Amino acid sequence: MSVAELQKRITRLSPMKRRALAKYALFVERLDSPTRRRALTRSMREMDAGIKYSRDDVAAILARHPATKA
Repeated sequence: MSVAELQKRITRLSPMKRRALAKYALFVERLDSPTRRRALTRSMREMDAGIKYSRDDVAAILARHPATKA
């Protein structure tokens, strides 16, 4: 499917579906971000090196960095 075909299909969507599509596009963009990739690489290296976290450690980290709504 070409970009032009996608644009035509998107313009025919309802405003609500376009907003949902925009949210999804943003989600995918964040998934592919270099910052996220670096963080995952660091985390994987730590796990491969045997660095583990306790349940309390994870709870403390999550408390400092709560999940954000997309």
